Amino acid sequence: MFPDVVILAGGLGKRLKSVTGDSQKVLAKIGDRPFLEILIDYIASQGGKRFILCVGHGSDEVEAHFKNRYHDREIIFSREDSPLGTGGAIKQGSSHVKTENFLAMNGDCFCVIDYNRLIAFHQKHKAKATLAVTLMPDARDYGTIEIASNGTIDAFKEKQAVAQEAFINTGTYCFDRHAFSLVETPSKFSIEYDFFPHVVGKGFYAFEVENCFIDIGTPERYSWAQEHLKELRGK
Repeated sequence: MFPDVVILAGGLGKRLKSVTGDSQKVLAKIGDRPFLEILIDYIASQGGKRFILCVGHGSDEVEAHFKNRYHDREIIFSREDSPLGTGGAIKQGSSHVKTENFLAMNGDCFCVIDYNRLIAFHQKHKAKATLAVTLMPDARDYGTIEIASNGTIDAFKEKQAVAQEAFINTGTYCFDRHAFSLVETPSKFSIEYDFFPHVVGKGFYAFEVENCFIDIGTPERYSWAQEHLKELRGK
Protein backbone atom coordinates (compact mmCIF):
# COMPACT_ATOMS: atom_id res chain seq x y z
CA MET A 1 0.00 0.00 0.00
CA PHE A 2 1.28 3.46 -0.90
CA PRO A 3 2.01 5.41 2.30
CA ASP A 4 0.40 8.65 3.38
CA VAL A 5 2.05 11.82 2.11
CA VAL A 6 2.77 14.89 4.27
CA ILE A 7 3.44 18.08 2.29
CA LEU A 8 4.69 21.40 3.68
CA ALA A 9 2.40 24.09 2.26
CA GLY A 10 2.60 26.95 4.75
CA GLY A 11 5.89 28.78 4.25
CA LEU A 12 6.07 32.55 3.96
CA GLY A 13 7.87 32.51 0.60
CA LYS A 14 9.50 35.89 1.18
CA ARG A 15 11.96 35.54 -1.71
CA LEU A 16 9.13 34.88 -4.17
CA LYS A 17 6.87 37.78 -3.11
CA SER A 18 7.74 39.79 -6.22
CA VAL A 19 6.01 37.02 -8.20
CA THR A 20 3.28 35.77 -5.86
CA GLY A 21 2.42 38.88 -3.85
CA ASP A 22 0.59 37.74 -0.70
CA SER A 23 -0.51 34.43 -2.21
CA GLN A 24 0.86 31.17 -0.83
CA LYS A 25 3.89 30.22 -2.93
CA VAL A 26 2.79 26.58 -3.40
CA LEU A 27 -0.12 28.00 -5.44
CA ALA A 28 2.22 29.87 -7.80
CA LYS A 29 1.10 29.02 -11.32
CA ILE A 30 3.12 26.83 -13.66
CA GLY A 31 1.33 27.60 -16.89
CA ASP A 32 -2.26 27.69 -15.67
CA ARG A 33 -1.92 25.20 -12.80
CA PRO A 34 -0.74 25.70 -9.20
CA PHE A 35 2.64 24.14 -8.49
CA LEU A 36 1.29 22.06 -5.57
CA GLU A 37 -1.48 20.63 -7.75
CA ILE A 38 1.12 19.40 -10.25
CA LEU A 39 3.10 17.81 -7.43
CA ILE A 40 0.05 16.06 -5.91
CA ASP A 41 -1.04 14.77 -9.32
CA TYR A 42 2.45 13.42 -9.97
CA ILE A 43 2.50 11.53 -6.67
CA ALA A 44 -1.05 10.27 -7.28
CA SER A 45 0.03 8.93 -10.69
CA GLN A 46 2.35 6.57 -8.78
CA GLY A 47 -0.24 5.45 -6.26
CA GLY A 48 -0.61 8.25 -3.70
CA LYS A 49 -4.13 8.39 -2.25
CA ARG A 50 -3.94 10.23 1.06
CA PHE A 51 -2.32 13.66 1.38
CA ILE A 52 -1.81 15.71 4.54
CA LEU A 53 -1.15 19.37 3.74
CA CYS A 54 0.66 21.28 6.48
CA VAL A 55 -0.83 24.74 6.13
CA GLY A 56 -0.03 28.01 7.89
CA HIS A 57 0.58 31.22 5.95
CA GLY A 58 -2.10 31.37 3.23
CA SER A 59 -3.98 28.43 4.73
CA ASP A 60 -7.44 29.70 3.74
CA GLU A 61 -6.31 30.00 0.12
CA VAL A 62 -4.77 26.51 0.05
CA GLU A 63 -7.77 24.90 1.76
CA ALA A 64 -10.21 26.63 -0.56
CA HIS A 65 -8.36 25.31 -3.61
CA PHE A 66 -7.95 21.70 -2.48
CA LYS A 67 -10.89 21.06 -0.12
CA ASN A 68 -13.21 19.35 -2.58
CA ARG A 69 -10.93 19.12 -5.58
CA TYR A 70 -10.46 15.36 -5.84
CA HIS A 71 -12.78 12.36 -5.75
CA ASP A 72 -10.05 9.71 -6.05
CA ARG A 73 -7.83 10.86 -3.18
CA GLU A 74 -8.16 12.23 0.33
CA ILE A 75 -6.84 15.65 1.34
CA ILE A 76 -6.36 16.40 5.06
CA PHE A 77 -5.29 19.79 6.39
CA SER A 78 -2.93 20.10 9.35
CA ARG A 79 -3.19 23.76 10.29
CA GLU A 80 -0.58 25.59 12.37
CA ASP A 81 -2.01 28.00 14.93
CA SER A 82 1.44 29.62 14.97
CA PRO A 83 4.50 28.88 12.81
CA LEU A 84 6.01 25.51 13.76
CA GLY A 85 9.01 25.42 11.43
CA THR A 86 9.51 22.68 8.86
CA GLY A 87 10.09 20.01 11.50
CA GLY A 88 7.26 21.03 13.78
CA ALA A 89 4.85 21.14 10.84
CA ILE A 90 5.82 17.67 9.60
CA LYS A 91 5.67 16.26 13.13
CA GLN A 92 2.19 17.71 13.65
CA GLY A 93 1.12 16.48 10.21
CA SER A 94 2.41 13.00 11.02
CA SER A 95 -0.22 12.71 13.76
CA HIS A 96 -2.74 12.22 10.92
CA VAL A 97 -0.69 9.41 9.31
CA LYS A 98 -2.32 5.96 9.26
CA THR A 99 0.40 3.99 7.43
CA GLU A 100 3.56 2.48 8.98
CA ASN A 101 5.77 4.73 6.86
CA PHE A 102 5.01 8.06 5.28
CA LEU A 103 6.47 10.37 2.68
CA ALA A 104 7.14 14.01 3.53
CA MET A 105 8.25 16.82 1.27
CA ASN A 106 8.44 20.52 0.60
CA GLY A 107 5.46 21.79 -1.36
CA ASP A 108 7.65 24.17 -3.37
CA CYS A 109 10.09 21.52 -4.69
CA PHE A 110 9.78 19.01 -7.49
CA CYS A 111 12.05 16.15 -8.38
CA VAL A 112 11.27 13.34 -10.80
CA ILE A 113 11.35 10.47 -8.32
CA ASP A 114 10.17 6.88 -8.46
CA TYR A 115 8.45 7.05 -5.08
CA ASN A 116 7.84 3.31 -4.99
CA ARG A 117 11.59 2.67 -5.32
CA LEU A 118 12.25 5.18 -2.53
CA ILE A 119 9.70 3.45 -0.28
CA ALA A 120 11.12 -0.01 -1.12
CA PHE A 121 14.65 1.22 -0.33
CA HIS A 122 13.48 2.63 3.00
CA GLN A 123 11.74 -0.62 3.93
CA LYS A 124 14.60 -2.87 2.76
CA HIS A 125 17.07 -1.05 5.02
CA LYS A 126 14.59 -0.89 7.90
CA ALA A 127 15.38 2.81 7.98
CA LYS A 128 13.90 5.24 10.46
CA ALA A 129 14.38 8.09 7.99
CA THR A 130 15.45 8.23 4.34
CA LEU A 131 16.40 11.41 2.53
CA ALA A 132 16.23 11.64 -1.27
CA VAL A 133 19.42 13.34 -2.48
CA THR A 134 20.74 14.40 -5.85
CA LEU A 135 24.24 15.21 -7.06
CA MET A 136 24.50 18.92 -7.88
CA PRO A 137 27.41 20.00 -10.14
CA ASP A 138 27.62 23.38 -8.38
CA ALA A 139 26.23 23.15 -4.85
CA ARG A 140 27.12 26.65 -3.63
CA ASP A 141 23.46 27.59 -3.11
CA TYR A 142 22.77 24.59 -0.89
CA GLY A 143 23.88 22.81 2.24
CA THR A 144 25.52 19.50 1.29
CA ILE A 145 25.41 15.92 2.54
CA GLU A 146 28.14 13.35 3.13
CA ILE A 147 27.16 9.72 2.52
CA ALA A 148 28.90 6.54 3.68
CA SER A 149 29.55 3.60 1.36
CA ASN A 150 26.65 1.65 2.91
CA GLY A 151 24.20 4.44 2.06
CA THR A 152 23.85 5.93 5.53
CA ILE A 153 24.19 9.66 6.00
CA ASP A 154 27.41 10.69 7.73
CA ALA A 155 27.10 14.46 8.03
CA PHE A 156 25.48 17.69 6.88
CA LYS A 157 27.63 20.61 5.77
CA GLU A 158 26.81 24.29 5.51
CA LYS A 159 26.87 26.15 2.16
CA GLN A 160 30.37 26.45 0.70
CA ALA A 161 31.70 29.53 -1.11
CA VAL A 162 33.63 27.45 -3.66
CA ALA A 163 31.82 25.75 -6.55
CA GLN A 164 31.93 22.00 -6.11
CA GLU A 165 29.95 18.88 -6.94
CA ALA A 166 28.08 17.56 -3.92
CA PHE A 167 24.92 15.79 -2.81
CA ILE A 168 22.04 18.03 -1.77
CA ASN A 169 18.66 17.53 -0.16
CA THR A 170 15.79 17.32 -2.66
CA GLY A 171 13.23 18.11 0.03
CA THR A 172 11.72 14.61 -0.21
CA TYR A 173 11.79 12.19 2.71
CA CYS A 174 10.47 8.82 3.84
CA PHE A 175 9.93 8.30 7.57
CA ASP A 176 8.95 5.54 9.91
CA ARG A 177 5.77 6.86 11.53
CA HIS A 178 7.56 6.86 14.91
CA ALA A 179 10.73 8.56 13.65
CA PHE A 180 10.17 11.71 15.69
CA SER A 181 10.50 9.70 18.90
CA LEU A 182 14.24 9.35 18.11
CA VAL A 183 15.01 12.94 19.07
CA GLU A 184 13.50 15.22 21.68
CA THR A 185 12.30 18.36 19.94
CA PRO A 186 10.38 21.51 20.89
CA SER A 187 7.04 22.27 19.24
CA LYS A 188 8.76 24.62 16.77
CA PHE A 189 11.86 23.30 15.03
CA SER A 190 13.62 22.91 11.69
CA ILE A 191 13.70 19.47 10.10
CA GLU A 192 16.97 20.37 8.39
CA TYR A 193 18.87 21.82 11.35
CA ASP A 194 17.22 20.52 14.52
CA PHE A 195 16.29 16.98 13.50
CA PHE A 196 18.37 15.53 10.65
CA PRO A 197 21.82 16.12 12.17
CA HIS A 198 20.66 14.40 15.38
CA VAL A 199 19.44 11.21 13.70
CA VAL A 200 22.76 10.54 11.94
CA GLY A 201 23.76 7.05 13.05
CA LYS A 202 20.19 6.10 14.00
CA GLY A 203 19.01 4.38 10.82
CA PHE A 204 19.23 7.45 8.58
CA TYR A 205 19.80 6.67 4.89
CA ALA A 206 20.28 8.54 1.61
CA PHE A 207 18.45 7.54 -1.56
CA GLU A 208 20.11 8.93 -4.68
CA VAL A 209 17.98 10.50 -7.39
CA GLU A 210 19.65 11.20 -10.72
CA ASN A 211 16.94 13.38 -12.20
CA CYS A 212 16.45 17.12 -12.34
CA PHE A 213 15.66 18.93 -9.10
CA ILE A 214 13.45 22.02 -9.20
CA ASP A 215 12.48 24.41 -6.44
CA ILE A 216 10.51 27.61 -6.94
CA GLY A 217 11.90 29.46 -3.93
CA THR A 218 13.27 32.42 -5.91
CA PRO A 219 12.01 34.32 -8.98
CA GLU A 220 14.91 32.90 -11.03
CA ARG A 221 14.14 29.30 -10.08
CA TYR A 222 10.42 29.88 -10.56
CA SER A 223 11.07 31.12 -14.09
CA TRP A 224 13.25 28.07 -14.76
CA ALA A 225 10.49 25.79 -13.45
CA GLN A 226 8.00 27.33 -15.92
CA GLU A 227 10.09 25.98 -18.76
CA HIS A 228 11.10 22.63 -17.30
CA LEU A 229 7.71 21.52 -16.00
CA LYS A 230 5.89 22.08 -19.27
CA GLU A 231 5.17 18.40 -19.82
CA LEU A 232 3.48 18.16 -16.40
CA ARG A 233 1.19 21.16 -16.70
CA GLY A 234 -1.66 19.27 -18.27
CA LYS A 235 -4.23 20.69 -20.58
